[in-house]
Amino acid sequence: MKRTALALALIAALTLLAPAGARADWNDGGGRDRIVVARVASFWPYHLRLRDGRTLELHPGTIINPTGLTPRWGMLVRIWGHRGEDGSFVADRIDLIRSRDGRGRDEDGGR
Repeated sequence: MKRTALALALIAALTLLAPAGARADWNDGGGRDRIVVARVASFWPYHLRLRDGRTLELHPGTIINPTGLTPRWGMLVRIWGHRGEDGSFVADRIDLIRSRDGRGRDEDGGR
């Protein structure tokens, strides 16, 4: 009886921890969705370079919010995406994170 209760408690604990693993960082294996928050270094069609040196790919249908936004240097963005078959990070959605001044940059211009 005690073993059954212990086993059920262990299963319940592991079930609660599973969502934490679903938000893994960019470098782990697998095809799960990921979220990256970073500043933009440069943008060109179907590619976005982040200030930390990472480059990610966009695809036809990548959503950029607010609609019509062109990512620019220093903008703080939240990127939802997944790992591509070749190991690259593919962006499915990019959202501008607005600062208090409403421009998507810190008061120092994002520097």
